[in-house]
Amino acid sequence: MLKHLSPLLKIRNFCQRHPLRVLLATIFAIATVHYALQHEVIFTIAALNGLLQSLLLGLKPNPSHEPEWVADIFTQLKREHDVLHVKQRQLKVQKIKKVALSKLDEQQALLDFPFNLYRVTAMLFPAAQLAALQAWLATELPQAEIID
Repeated sequence: MLKHLSPLLKIRNFCQRHPLRVLLATIFAIATVHYALQHEVIFTIAALNGLLQSLLLGLKPNPSHEPEWVADIFTQLKREHDVLHVKQRQLKVQKIKKVALSKLDEQQALLDFPFNLYRVTAMLFPAAQLAALQAWLATELPQAEIID
C-alpha cells in the first residue's frame, strides 16, 4: 500500500497514525540528549531504550506469505536422521503428515508444508524438477500424503 510513497511521506503518515507514540519518542529523545550531555551513562541508556521501545513496540511485523522462488528446490531440502531441513526451519519427519505439491504452469511448481505448527514459507521452483521432487519425497517422507 505504501510502497510507492517517499520516505518523508511515510514518516508523515506514521506520525498522523501514532501521535502519542511520536510524542513519547520525542520526550525520550530529549531526555537521551540531556543525559548524554551530562555524561550520565545509565540514564542515557535508559532514555535511549525508552525511545526505541516507544517507536518499535506495538508495531506488528508484516510477514510475507508470498511463495519464494528457488532455482533449485533440492538446495532448500535436506534430511538428517529424523529431521527435515526446509530453508532455515527444522521439521520432525514423523510429524509431517501432508505436503502440498502442485504444478502451477509449464514453468513453475509449488511446494509447501501447510499443516505444520511452524509454517514454512511456500516455495516456487522450476516445473522440470517436479518429478524428481516427487520421487525424493516418496523416498524421504513415505508417511506424508502429497496433496495437490
